[in-house]
Amino acid sequence: MSSLAAYLRDLKRSRFFLPGVGVGALLGFGLSAAWFQTTLPQWRPTGSAAARTVVKLEAAAGAPVVLKRGAVIVCEGDSLTYGFKRWGESIPGINGSPSPRSPTPYPETLRGLLGDRVTVVNHGKPGDQTLDGLTRWARAPTGDLTIIMYGANDAKVRGKPGALDVKVYASLLEALVRRRLDDGGQVIVLLPPPASARDTQPRLDPFREAAAQVAARTGVKAVDAGEALADIGAPLQYDGLHLNDQANLAIARALATHIRVE
Repeated sequence: MSSLAAYLRDLKRSRFFLPGVGVGALLGFGLSAAWFQTTLPQWRPTGSAAARTVVKLEAAAGAPVVLKRGAVIVCEGDSLTYGFKRWGESIPGINGSPSPRSPTPYPETLRGLLGDRVTVVNHGKPGDQTLDGLTRWARAPTGDLTIIMYGANDAKVRGKPGALDVKVYASLLEALVRRRLDDGGQVIVLLPPPASARDTQPRLDPFREAAAQVAARTGVKAVDAGEALADIGAPLQYDGLHLNDQANLAIARALATHIRVE
């Protein structure tokens, strides 16, 4: 018998073996429960509830953005624009990302609501921050209307280190907006929706506020994705961050009310 086998045999015979196993199991369960409660999103059997926060928009909604038939709408953003889907039915990735996509991201859903009168281009990429948007789409043609939504990755809502300073975020977001305005396009700033992790909102709310301020400062329309989700009990996927089909539809509908195609 090997020395290891003999040691394990003697360990099992020890009067401390079973109590030790019990204490270890209880300790492991307690640590796992604490991690689940403080780190993971607020799970629900049918999805994840969004935290409820309100951002005061500095300007009234005003008249809708007017587009001519055949106009091009470009949606720039991160995985919430891309339509990342963690489980279930999915379609192939775009923009160089292999990540699975929902069949109904908000840009494609918006295209369905507006009909064949417009073309909608999805320039979302998982993991992107405002700086990525500035470089990735620097040479992309400016659409007649650009809808811009960044913030979740800038704020590091997953709690990872390296969150962008909110003032830097605002400066970069304003550069994104002015780039499209300077090219003759119109812009809608879409405030990112709340997520559901317990410590997410203190990190994300300043970025949502900053996005609203950038819209007011540049004179463009702001639409709050969080407000669009207010009547949905569980608008997020089980990961507590990415949008489910209901949420994508709600955001697309909210945007459609601000767009008129003539």
